[in-house]
Amino acid sequence: MRLFFVISLLLLSVLPLGGCNRPSYETPVRAYQTFLRAVQRGDEKTAYSALSQPTQEALKQKAQTVANASAGAVKADPVAFFFANVAPPPDVAEVTLASETGDTAQVNVVFSQVQRQVRMVRETSGWKIDLTQSLQQP
Repeated sequence: MRLFFVISLLLLSVLPLGGCNRPSYETPVRAYQTFLRAVQRGDEKTAYSALSQPTQEALKQKAQTVANASAGAVKADPVAFFFANVAPPPDVAEVTLASETGDTAQVNVVFSQVQRQVRMVRETSGWKIDLTQSLQQP
């Protein structure tokens, strides 16, 4: 009887781990894959949460700037701003770790026979995509 109880507790503790739709930010590659799946599903909230805090802050500022310039015609919504101004990722064939040093990493993303590197940063909640450098460009 005791063995049954222990096995039941073990199964109950493992079952929540099987959720395929649960975001995973434990490695740079999984974090990018989480972002990619969310974008493909149209889950903007999860995709936005895969972005680093500095990236989210930069998007908030850019969205506010656009809202101010539009005299209120455009809402200062950083999530909508991001997805309106970023093309959906093409069919990604491969995502691999290029390098990892401390709290920064680069992942190689291969699509349409083209390879790009994406900067990742480790935050308290896990690995996140960092686009702050590209957002600083005009």
